[in-house]
Amino acid sequence: MAHSFLHTINKHISSYLIERGIEPRRNAGSGVWLSVLLPFCIIRGEFTYDTSSKYKVASCLSTGLLFHSLIVMARSYNHKFIQPIEVFLCCITSIISLYLFSAEGIILSALYGSLGVYTYHTLILPLMKLCPRSFSYGEATIACQGFVLFLFIGMIGDQNRSVSCYTIATTILQCGNACMLGLAACAYHLELKRKPLQFYSLLFFNVLALLVCLYFLIGENPLFWILTLFSKDMVTVWMVLFWVACIFLALGMVSTQISSEKKANTVTRKIFHLLSLLVFVPGIILKPCTIYLASGVAFALLLGLDMLRILNMPPFGKFLQLGFMRFVDEKDDGPLALTPVYLLVGCALPLWIHPDLDKGDLLPLFAGLLSIGVGDSAASTCGTFVGKNRWPGSKKTKEGTAACFLSQLFLVIFLIHIEYVPRTNLIKPTFAIATSSIVEAKTDQVDNIVLPLMMYAMML
Repeated sequence: MAHSFLHTINKHISSYLIERGIEPRRNAGSGVWLSVLLPFCIIRGEFTYDTSSKYKVASCLSTGLLFHSLIVMARSYNHKFIQPIEVFLCCITSIISLYLFSAEGIILSALYGSLGVYTYHTLILPLMKLCPRSFSYGEATIACQGFVLFLFIGMIGDQNRSVSCYTIATTILQCGNACMLGLAACAYHLELKRKPLQFYSLLFFNVLALLVCLYFLIGENPLFWILTLFSKDMVTVWMVLFWVACIFLALGMVSTQISSEKKANTVTRKIFHLLSLLVFVPGIILKPCTIYLASGVAFALLLGLDMLRILNMPPFGKFLQLGFMRFVDEKDDGPLALTPVYLLVGCALPLWIHPDLDKGDLLPLFAGLLSIGVGDSAASTCGTFVGKNRWPGSKKTKEGTAACFLSQLFLVIFLIHIEYVPRTNLIKPTFAIATSSIVEAKTDQVDNIVLPLMMYAMML
């Protein structure tokens, strides 16, 4: 029943996109069910933890986004798309939630609720048209939801929360990534491809404006604040040096692969999953604020590097394009290099959307690392070398799925044994691991995004 329902929706969404001249990612269904994942995770976090006023606004906006997703699925089943009056109802849902559960007042509730949902609704199809063959419909909705929540939460002050490492780091990341997106928009509209003088001049003034804004927002030099955070104690210093070593190792692997003039195989690509584990695990356990900031900065840098590649900007553009060609897979059929971005986001997303990194169980924060750093890597490696029995209609093997499940379960048991995770009932993490393992084997969507969100929601 559920499978037939989703199959019908996928078919109708795909037809709708084709009618409007939009090219979704090839060899993938519409993935419309993905659109409920991020709003559900935010709302679940609101009910699970004592949250800040900003997080309450995010959860209230998420109610409208979730309602929008449910209406799209219901309408698509009847070969129709969401109508303006239904978008209006989604806006009303967010407005009522904001008015009842946040401290924004009726005017700001109406403004945030209506603009948030409407912006999300109007971004999805233009994003897919701007980046052909880069996203399925569901993947595009997650990108647009993340952008809308990022945009509106950045506009809202949090007067009820004291200044902490996380609040300052969040301010730095919001401003930095906003500047990077603004730079990308300017480069696109000004057509700066292979115009290094204009581009680097714009980059210089962008960075200068960012530093000035951050100085007034956090009350001190942001570069000094970051340097102080990264050199706070010897544990942090050694951890940062270890991260730098991992970065050089990754660059060496890319350079070696370029020199070999061969396309990287699946096992080679999974080495980057292992490096992600080596970076994130000590960070989450020992210094969560530091890895929170570092992952956000890394996201902005990846966006910047892909911008240099797309613009073919000397002196880096050619090297970046060669690296892209060596590591490209079926998910990078469009103009964007999304594989490294998806890997980073999959590992870091639980950190970014968690209400309070200093409280609660570590397992939700490990959702991305378990599902893609451990499980997906084990599934690919085992499936490549010993996999023989394939799932019907899939390239994935049952041996790989078994390895995916067992590797994650063993890591959770190990974390419990060394007392980094409380000795609670194993039913919840086991169910989450089993579900994500089956989805990893069956889904044609980007598992680096799907699996962390699913596991995070079930681990909370």
